[in-house]
Order: sequence, then structure tokens, then C-alpha cells
Amino acid sequence: MSRIKRVLTVAVGAAACFALAQAPANAVGSWHIADASNGRGTGAFNSIDNNKFRIADTKKDGYGMVLRIKLPGRDEITSCDDRNGADNGFEYCRIRSIPRNTEVQFKACAKDFSGDLPGWIDCSYWIKDYTR
Repeated sequence: MSRIKRVLTVAVGAAACFALAQAPANAVGSWHIADASNGRGTGAFNSIDNNKFRIADTKKDGYGMVLRIKLPGRDEITSCDDRNGADNGFEYCRIRSIPRNTEVQFKACAKDFSGDLPGWIDCSYWIKDYTR
């Protein structure tokens, strides 16, 4: 009986490896992470998944989170915002108009969206990546 169990385990494992090898390259994805300091939130960019950005507020402190995005040749900074409270998942944004092999920079920052406190706080460093 143990020989049958071992053969079955190997067969199932081989089938799983074959299925993963046959999956499209963009199915797995590659998130590059930017974490704001003081545990306020996290943001990320996935160049493989059609230039998808995400941001999440992870600390109940009255601030929202913003993923600030710099694109080459543009003076303004684009953003992806999470304004709906802490610990309720990611907000996703997609910028489809970025050409392939283009440098993208992003960082995660906390922001007071009520307007009472100006500026950005607890920002991560700028993270550099390239579209694919």
C-alpha cells in the first residue's frame, strides 16, 4: 500500500509542476514593495500585470495612504489612494498608457485627506522599477 501511496504522491506532484510550467508568465506576477515607516501602510507596483499599482492603509490612525507615482517626462506626480480606512485590503490602480521598458518610481506615504494636516508623512524611499 505504501508503494501505491508514494507513486500517487509523485504523480500528483509532477502534474502540479507541469501545470505551473504551462501557466502564462504574467499569472504569477512580481510585486515590488514600498512600505511606509511606522507601520502606516504598504504600496506596490507589478510591472508584469499590466502596470498595476496597489496601496493599503494598515494602521488605524486617522490617516489614509497614497502611492505617489513618478513617470518619465511628466512634471506632475500621479497617485493611487486608499482613503477608506485601515485594515480592509488593497486599493488597486492601473496606468495602461506607460510604454514598455519605461522607468517608474513610486513611494508609499501617509496623508491626512481631511486637509487639517498638510503634506506627506512617514514616506518610504522612492522605489525604481521598469514596465515590461
